[in-house]
Amino acid sequence: MSKPIAVVFCPGRGAYGREELSFIARHHRPGPIADALAEADAARPEDLTITRLDSADQFRPGVHLQGVNAAELIYFSTLFHLDQLREHYDIVAVAGNSMGWYTSLAASGALDAQRGWRLIRSMAELQLEIDGGQVLTTCVDESWQPDLSARQELEAALVTTNAKGADHFVAHSIYLGGHRVIGGTDRGITALLEELSKRKIGDREFPFQLAGNGPFHTALCQDTAKAAQDRLASLQLDQPRVHLIDGLGNAHTPWSADPSGLLEYTTTRQVLEPFDFTASVRTALREFNPDVLLCVGPGQSLRAPVGHVVLSEQYRGIKTREALFESGLVRTD
Repeated sequence: MSKPIAVVFCPGRGAYGREELSFIARHHRPGPIADALAEADAARPEDLTITRLDSADQFRPGVHLQGVNAAELIYFSTLFHLDQLREHYDIVAVAGNSMGWYTSLAASGALDAQRGWRLIRSMAELQLEIDGGQVLTTCVDESWQPDLSARQELEAALVTTNAKGADHFVAHSIYLGGHRVIGGTDRGITALLEELSKRKIGDREFPFQLAGNGPFHTALCQDTAKAAQDRLASLQLDQPRVHLIDGLGNAHTPWSADPSGLLEYTTTRQVLEPFDFTASVRTALREFNPDVLLCVGPGQSLRAPVGHVVLSEQYRGIKTREALFESGLVRTD
């Protein structure tokens, strides 16, 4: 019996929360990922190993959400989870949201687990040096349909905020389905939050500032990009074993991907330009016709953004949020 065809989406920062404690322990199995985790643990203080943080009795936001800790927790959680899911699905393509792009390089086979950890740790350390933050807002309504007024308000607020001067810089950071992530300086983020109306979608009220996140994927990351090119110049990428979809919606194939081009994109372009996760999902639907869209790893942060794109594409005739939920198309398994 053939396995369902699946495309995998790897989560970005913020996916590992209170409910995810022991996620790694529950999915851990011997092999290359476990070996890479052991190496990561050995490089950390004994009381801050990834294994110990994951198995902690209590979630401590100041520790678990700290940049490097969160990045490595999410990275290993996702790889262990995906390793199990391969037994049940025919995975034909991999994509990721923001930090999830780094994970997707390992998930696709362009990096092994150890080199993927090196990339994750390096980028997390470099991004700690950036001042600024991110705001998450939404441009869809309760039914996950486009809200034109919300989009217009956001664009007007960006213009108004930037007009206050360079120290109020704000710009699109991530196109996240019907959501938008905006990156900017501290003053810009504060001013933008004052400009935008409050909108409640389900149990969530938008907009809000993302805890511990810098202004990733914006021009404020120039120094990060330069440092990443220097630090990761020797990082060896391979041809991916499955299709790899980047943050521009481009699919890199196992037979034609350019490893050096993937490294340049990873350390430069996606650091400085908006990450279009929406385009990644759109390409997954149009190019691979998957039976299942797998949001792997800790948390469920990508379920809604992926669902937004399914509805906008009317993929397989799915036009409503209710029909999407009934279809079982988007899974976290």
